[in-house]
Amino acid sequence: MNAQYTYGFSRGNTAGSNEARTGAALDDFEADRGRNNFDVRHTFNISALYQLPFGKGKKFDLGNSFANYLLGDWEIGGILNARSGLPIEVGIVRPDVVIQCTNPAAGCTAGQVLPLPGTINAANPLPAGFTAVINTPGGGASRNVRRPNVTGEPFYLDNGLFILNPAAFSTPAPGEFGNLPRNALRGPIFRQFDLVLNKRFRFTERVNLQFRTEIFNIFNTANFANPAAALATVLTPAFQPGQPYTQALAGSTFGQLRQTVERRVGLGTNRQIQFALRLTF
Repeated sequence: MNAQYTYGFSRGNTAGSNEARTGAALDDFEADRGRNNFDVRHTFNISALYQLPFGKGKKFDLGNSFANYLLGDWEIGGILNARSGLPIEVGIVRPDVVIQCTNPAAGCTAGQVLPLPGTINAANPLPAGFTAVINTPGGGASRNVRRPNVTGEPFYLDNGLFILNPAAFSTPAPGEFGNLPRNALRGPIFRQFDLVLNKRFRFTERVNLQFRTEIFNIFNTANFANPAAALATVLTPAFQPGQPYTQALAGSTFGQLRQTVERRVGLGTNRQIQFALRLTF
């Protein structure tokens, strides 16, 4: 029997240049300090292999050469793998420029924020009372995926395959960074139990045939990958920065477990059974 447990803790401010979300002009790296993408808090593995005590020379000698040959030399083993969830980075796509009502006397609502209505020119001027303002500090099309604000609602749901609560997030005000820390949330845990059965047929002292049955994920446990965590861009008169998202506004797939861990054989697979014959000489 073997067993291993690892307690891991990994923090930093980036896993690559395109991950920066808050540092304006990349001058405040500490604003991005949080869990790294590979931060797995708990990992546990245990494996065991046991030779069944039946057959000639074993604890339970069946007293019959054919029975001993058929039921002897069997081994059973198992492997349990389990780990805590991977970090989830919740993001919100924010246009670099929006328009904001700065002159309510013109008929707009004070402070109201709306998307930029296309290319502004003489034929398409700004609506009355509105002014174009910088929405994402630092700007740049490759940096317009930012972090949302936290509303104080619980981050997680117990609602079937929906595990993230959209009401926990809101759009930051124009020109402000979101206050959700980097990789603050965690995805679903992983657990899988595999089983192996071996039977050895001995022909001579040096020649034997091993029949092997391997069952991956014997309980057919569904191990889900992290859900989609990108909030849809929404700015309307009825939905403004600071208001909690709803599922309809966040998008139908936000926070939903939609696919399992991608592996064809081994860890993360659905239940699979394979057989093998091995001749040793």
